[in-house]
Amino acid sequence: MAKEKNIQIVNDLKESLKKAKSVIFVDYLGLSAQDVNEFRQKMKEEDAEVVVAKNTLIKKAVEEDNASKDLEKDLEGPTMAIFSYSDPISPIKTIFEFAKTHELPKTKSALVEGNYKNSIEVEELKDIPSKEELIGRFVGSLGSPISKFVYSLSGIQNKFVFAVNAIAKKKSENLEQVEGGAN
Repeated sequence: MAKEKNIQIVNDLKESLKKAKSVIFVDYLGLSAQDVNEFRQKMKEEDAEVVVAKNTLIKKAVEEDNASKDLEKDLEGPTMAIFSYSDPISPIKTIFEFAKTHELPKTKSALVEGNYKNSIEVEELKDIPSKEELIGRFVGSLGSPISKFVYSLSGIQNKFVFAVNAIAKKKSENLEQVEGGAN
């Protein structure tokens, strides 16, 4: 019975690995049950799933992956795996935000889009802007040249209007001088 359960856990982990854009492995030892529940809720909001499994089962699940050799040294002690299904970076940011107030969990490593990242590299990833922020910047940069072009065109239009007004004013003054001299 236990063997069947372990086989099912490994199969579930493999399926989650296939679907996930990133998997972050953390040490959660020291978090209270309430803190773990709060952490799970924050991860759920980021479209990420929190799984606690035996390290041997996690190792078995990632065996087919090229990064499994690098992960072996990280899968020691209590390990929680966070599977991110939409944005590979936002759960990493949330982990570090949560750790600011709770001092845990501690990041061990991650698989980001299939590439192994050690704890130092994972910490660097938290500074990358979110997908939404990058899209916003990109859209803003697309609009910038267009708005400058429109502004330039309006400048030409304004100069034309000023020139026509100046010509009209000059002709009006000349006409007044001619009419004033004829009297």
